[in-house]
Amino acid sequence: MQRDEIGGFVEDGSPLIGTVTGFSPATMPKAHAHWRGQLAWCPDRPVTVETGRRLHLLSPGMAIWLPPTHRHRIRAEGARQSVNLYTRPGAAPLPGAPTPFPLEALEAELLRTLAAASRADRQEPAFARLTAVLWDRLARPAPAPTLPLPADPRLRRIALAHLDGADCSLDHWAAALALSRRSLQRLVRRDTGQSWAIWMRDLRLARAIAPLMAGKSVQQAAHTAGYASASGLIAAFQAAHGITPGQLQRRMKI
Repeated sequence: MQRDEIGGFVEDGSPLIGTVTGFSPATMPKAHAHWRGQLAWCPDRPVTVETGRRLHLLSPGMAIWLPPTHRHRIRAEGARQSVNLYTRPGAAPLPGAPTPFPLEALEAELLRTLAAASRADRQEPAFARLTAVLWDRLARPAPAPTLPLPADPRLRRIALAHLDGADCSLDHWAAALALSRRSLQRLVRRDTGQSWAIWMRDLRLARAIAPLMAGKSVQQAAHTAGYASASGLIAAFQAAHGITPGQLQRRMKI
């Protein structure tokens, strides 16, 4: 039987296979894909999930469905637990695109129970019934913050570096990419539709979302995003998104 090295499970033909694993920042996998679809949940901290040209920002109360063979990368600021269900293609009545779902107490408990099941457990009729209940409960996707990622790999490199905390200048990136300032500015405008300054602002604001979803204060989120004060973050966040950081937290039911 073949082992999925990243998922950590042994392929045995079951419609659904679960795992509960832990990752440190050093062991979090790079971008990859599985033959099976994956329902991924990190219950202990917010995560970012890169799926093609979108970055999903998920609170601990949300799981994300990743369709079969869909390339993705899940990252967190610190060590995280990962509760996963891997389904055979076509075995789950879930969307054909990466989709976040809210988890109430019942869905969370079902996910934990199914993910911890042994091969013998998976052969019991009760396992199939619990699986059907989970699919029924995941009827409505959740609104979750997302950030578009550039198509150009050079700009994607810049975006991901800034989301990881880099605050490098236009001159720095122009030199790193062997481009003139003007060429890099034109590339950003063509790919994102934004000026360099507005793009950098949006990337900084995106850094604030993970701590906000973790229930941190606006002051702490401002520090993470590189703002000198909470008021600076609030003003920029409202100008960009039309709501305050506190309103975002309430919408996410933190």
